[in-house]
Amino acid sequence: MKANTVNYNIKPCVNVSGKNNDNAIRVNLTGEAAVPAVEPSPATARAESHLTIAARERGLNIKELAALMGVGPSHLSQVARGKKNLTPYMRGKIEAVLGHVPPQGVVHRQGGVVRGGESTYLRERARERGMTLRQVADRTGLTYGYVVQVSRGQRNLSPSAQSRMETVLEAPVKVETAQPANINPQALWERMDAHGWSQNETARRAGISTGMLSQVMNGHRKPSGDLLRRLHEVLFAPSSAELVAPVELKVMAWKKGHRNGVVVKGAGGPGGDTMRTGGRVPWGAEVEFAYTSGYDSRGRLSVNHVVDERGCSVMLKRPEYATG
Repeated sequence: MKANTVNYNIKPCVNVSGKNNDNAIRVNLTGEAAVPAVEPSPATARAESHLTIAARERGLNIKELAALMGVGPSHLSQVARGKKNLTPYMRGKIEAVLGHVPPQGVVHRQGGVVRGGESTYLRERARERGMTLRQVADRTGLTYGYVVQVSRGQRNLSPSAQSRMETVLEAPVKVETAQPANINPQALWERMDAHGWSQNETARRAGISTGMLSQVMNGHRKPSGDLLRRLHEVLFAPSSAELVAPVELKVMAWKKGHRNGVVVKGAGGPGGDTMRTGGRVPWGAEVEFAYTSGYDSRGRLSVNHVVDERGCSVMLKRPEYATG
């Protein structure tokens, strides 16, 4: 049985402007060729320097980078933006810390400000994880207002905030518009059948009304992250037929382009050491199959396909997010 595809392959792209705004170009940070683009207005994007972005990739802000270089942050910021000359001395200091010297000038952060009525990648990714933006804020230790502003492209993430948010969302952070995903009713029906529950019983266990569940399954209502989490906790818990004790082995095969592999994790038998072979499933890989094996309460070997490797998003028909 083929598991659902998980693909969060991020190719960040930002607009670059020099002193002459008529010569703006778009640069892909992955190193692909640049293509002409129109520079966004300051009202729809917030300027950053190339050096700021390069420092963030190392988990540093400008003040921390300046401290490691032994220079003043204000002077370094002016050099980064092209307001002061990049001397050989400064070039050597930057290269010693970052390993390369980013160009001078500013860029506009990817995505810009999200217009009213549009959803965002961050909001939709949180929804797929069964969370609201407020819950994302609580789990990252950030303020709710700050997370909302970041999701709308109105604020830049600090390196530490970006790291915390990517840990919680389990995906690279992107600031861009996104089409809300629709529910996949077939996934819900299959799990109801596995448990032998009716729609009324499922709604009761999830703590919602039958009418609300009916609207969700008919596509008349888009479920929130909190509602998806409730349904996921109820429906995707193993049924009595799927329980094994203990699970000793988990196998997952993946494919990404011309690469493929198999990841195996297990306990190595009762009282044995844990084992892991095959590394990890890389970002953007397609899961070809996954299963667990172990022994049931009667000592019989049991093999079960992994139903859910995507969290709450297993219940969604995930659209392709816009790439700007």
